[in-house]
Amino acid sequence: MSWHKITLPIPPRKEIDPKVVEIGDLAKACYARENKPAGFGMLHATRTSDGNELEHDTRLVYLSPVAYEVCREAIGEHYTLEPCDVPARDEPGMIWVFGDPLVMGMLADKYEREETQEAQAVN
Repeated sequence: MSWHKITLPIPPRKEIDPKVVEIGDLAKACYARENKPAGFGMLHATRTSDGNELEHDTRLVYLSPVAYEVCREAIGEHYTLEPCDVPARDEPGMIWVFGDPLVMGMLADKYEREETQEAQAVN
């Protein structure tokens, strides 16, 4: 089992994104239906596409391996779930949303920018 993410644009004027609310509602329903399983976690982070660290334009919704297993059908019906590395606790804009708080202990210690990871893959 691996971590998965959903990538969404952040709406203009930083409005509340109804897609993020919908994903959260779907996940909460799955979490409750499965009796709040251990290892279930949802987190959000943000990214910038132009290098401007003050203006993030992309939101990442992370699902722990347990959350992915429990929610993949309900959420995957509407959104693309991509496998990803374990998110890091110091990622830009990282926010714990809900679930088993012990999932926070599963996070990587240090965030590495994706460009750095891609450069290492090339070498």
